[in-house]
Amino acid sequence: MKVFLSAYACEPDKGSEPGVGWRWAKGLAERVDLQVLTRESNRASIERAVQALPPGDPLKSVTFHYHDLSKPWLWAKRHGLPTLAYYALWQWSVSRRFGKLADEAEVVHHLTFCTLLCPGFWKLKKAAFVLGPVGAPLVNPHYFPLFGGKAWIQKLRGRIMDRFLDLPWLRRLLRSAAAVVPANSETRDFLIAHGISAREVILDTGSPDAPEFKRHIAKAGAIRLMYAGQLERRKGLELALRALARASGNEGCDAFFDIFGKGPDRSRLTALAEALGITDRVNFHGAVPQAELMRNFQQADAFLFTSVRDTSGGVNLEAMAHGLPIICIAHQGVGDITDDECAERIPAGPIEETISRLADAISRLANDPIKRQQIGRAAASRSIQKFSWEDKFDRMCVHYGQAVGTHGVIPHP
Repeated sequence: MKVFLSAYACEPDKGSEPGVGWRWAKGLAERVDLQVLTRESNRASIERAVQALPPGDPLKSVTFHYHDLSKPWLWAKRHGLPTLAYYALWQWSVSRRFGKLADEAEVVHHLTFCTLLCPGFWKLKKAAFVLGPVGAPLVNPHYFPLFGGKAWIQKLRGRIMDRFLDLPWLRRLLRSAAAVVPANSETRDFLIAHGISAREVILDTGSPDAPEFKRHIAKAGAIRLMYAGQLERRKGLELALRALARASGNEGCDAFFDIFGKGPDRSRLTALAEALGITDRVNFHGAVPQAELMRNFQQADAFLFTSVRDTSGGVNLEAMAHGLPIICIAHQGVGDITDDECAERIPAGPIEETISRLADAISRLANDPIKRQQIGRAAASRSIQKFSWEDKFDRMCVHYGQAVGTHGVIPHP
C-alpha cells in the first residue's frame, strides 16, 4: 500500500513532536510503501540518520519530501510569529505544491502537530484521507487565570472549537476523511458530540525502550520530583510550584523539584519560586540532551505533570517506562495514559483545590517510599503493555486498509 505521510515535525534523536514524527516514519516504513513530507530544516539530520542505517533498512526505501516557507516567513517565525500561524501557512503551501503527488498514493495521512483546528488543506480526488491521532484539547475554565492577561485567547479558542464545523474548508475535509483517529478520549467524545465519526483512540506517542531499573527505597519523608517539557503557561507549572511550597510546609515532607526544559515562562516561574521561598528546592536545568534526560529519569522519585492543555503528554510514558509514579491532573492525554494503579490522579477543578490535592499527593508519596515503588512498578508495566509502538503502527495500518476498502494492508517488502 502506498502512503503519503504529512509530518511537519519529523527529526531523529529528538524528543517531543519531532521524535514522534520520526518514530512513526520508522514504524510505518516497515509496513507500507512510504513517502514522508516534512520541513526543509529537518533535511540534514534525516539524511545523516538514513545514511548511517545498514543496507536493507526499510527507511532507506522511504522518499522524503522537504518544504519550508520563504525566508521572510522563516524570519517572522524566528521573531515572534506564533508557531500555529506558521504551521497553518505551511499546510496551505504544501497542499498546493504536493497536492497532485499526494493524490497518487492510496492514503494521505496527516500526522504530527495534528490539531483539529488545522488538519491540512488537502483536496484529494483519488487518495483516502486519514487524520490523526488528532487532538482538540481545551482548557478547563477553572484554569483560565493561569494564563494571566492572555486568558482571553484560551476562551476564544474554546468558542472557535465549539463552532469549528462552521469553517467551510474544515467541515469539508473532516466529512470527506476516510478515518478520523482521536488521540485521547476527550477528543473522541468531542468529535462524536459534533457528529464526526471517530475511530478508536490511538495515542500519538508510545512507550520508549527503557533500561532495567532498580530503585533504592529512600527514607520516608524525602522525595525528588521531576518535570520535563516546555516552560509555558499551558503546562501549569505554577500549580506545581505552589503545591511544592505547600507540601514542603507539611511536617516530615522534604520535597525537591528538578525542571528540565526551556520556554517563555521560565523567568516568571523563577520569580514565583523565589516569592514562595522554595528556590533551594527547585532546580531549573534548561533543555538537556535526550540521553541526559533519560539518566535523570533514573534518579527521580516521581514525575509531576500539571499541564492544563495537552493532547497527549507523552513525556509521562517516558517517566513511567523508567519506573516513576506520576502525579497529574487526570484529564486529556495523561488521563488516558495513567490509571489509579500507577499515578496519583487529581481531578480538574478550582485552582486552590487542585493545589491542595497536588500537595497532599506529594506528601503521601514522600512519606510512603514502599508504596512509591509499587506504583512505579505498575507504571512501568502499564507503559509497556498498553502503549507499545508496534501495536500502534499495526492498528493504524488496519485503518489504512479500511480506508481504501480492503481488509488489511499488504506489507511493503
